[in-house]
Amino acid sequence: MSRGLKIMSIIQKVEAQYPDLSRQERKVALRVMQAPEQVQQMTISSLAKAVKVSNATVTRFVKKIGCRDFYSFKIALSQPAEPQAPIAATTNQNTTADEVYDFYSKVLSGTQERLDMDKITATAKAISSARRVYLFGLGSSGYTANEMTQRLLRMEIAAFCMTDTHIMFITSSIITADDIVIAISLSGKTTDINESVAIAKEKGAKIIAITAFENSKLAEISDITVLVKNSSFIDNTRFINSQFAITYALDIITTVLLKNDDYRHNMDQTIEMITNRKLEK
Repeated sequence: MSRGLKIMSIIQKVEAQYPDLSRQERKVALRVMQAPEQVQQMTISSLAKAVKVSNATVTRFVKKIGCRDFYSFKIALSQPAEPQAPIAATTNQNTTADEVYDFYSKVLSGTQERLDMDKITATAKAISSARRVYLFGLGSSGYTANEMTQRLLRMEIAAFCMTDTHIMFITSSIITADDIVIAISLSGKTTDINESVAIAKEKGAKIIAITAFENSKLAEISDITVLVKNSSFIDNTRFINSQFAITYALDIITTVLLKNDDYRHNMDQTIEMITNRKLEK
């Protein structure tokens, strides 16, 4: 084999063959990819029971991956892939990929420094206890609000995404004290967001802001403010996702919510349903 190539690990083989596996075999594959160390300690029967398939399904799966039997598969699973040969030095030490990675690393570390876990926990608690959850966002923040809405719906939380200013104002005028609004605005200065949120506040709804500025108008209106890093402070010359820091904060909130067994069960059901529909043969 050429030194420039890398021997494919068993996990990489599973990833590559995943679309060609049967529905039941995919259940085994997901457990292998998500918890390889745990699978290494399992018997064929315990793995089959854990993912609710038959022993025969596990056997068919390991053979499709190229292993003689489950024992051979576990041995292969414990072996790391051969390290890739170092890339030859070039005149440009900082590749484009490295630069983007460095940018995102700074955004993540800056956001982590600003995040208050007490406020994250309070946000998750507010979502869990609300009758309805409304997410407000415009432009790029609207796409982020839509993504978070889909996550909440998959947990069976009544969530609604508002990305049109007129709908925001209409919603704010009929909202109740049992509802919450999660307003997403990196600047915290978006006029239509702030004005609609102020109306919702007057109606008694709890307001949660996700923004980069703690002295912004949005933060001033809100009951809970989740602060993130403004990526423009790192480098405003790149066309890179400005929502990255906000998405990171929402990922943490989502993870806290999924510690609830009911939410986890609901999410797992939707994951299985969507995966099966996408890859149904």
